[in-house]
Amino acid sequence: MHKDSPYLLDIVAYFAKLHGLTAREREIVYCLARHGYSNRKLAEALCITEKTVKNHIAKIQDKTKAGSTRELLAMVVEQFIVHNRLLTDKEMAVAL
Repeated sequence: MHKDSPYLLDIVAYFAKLHGLTAREREIVYCLARHGYSNRKLAEALCITEKTVKNHIAKIQDKTKAGSTRELLAMVVEQFIVHNRLLTDKEMAVAL
């Protein structure tokens, strides 16, 4: 699953570290960011129940202070933009 997007995996790993997410919570955030799964599809992909997915998402939202799954994904996108900007700034500094 993670082979196809190592850059996103790095972003999600950093995001998870910032917010103290567990490995499973990080995996759920990755799946949400990568595939936009519904709770049912997440549950199927991760071999857990929908209720467990909902519980994980609730804990993730609590830890990140996100009011919704949409807001949570917006936070990951923001982290992606910040990370990308930092990489671009480093590349520009090296070029100068």
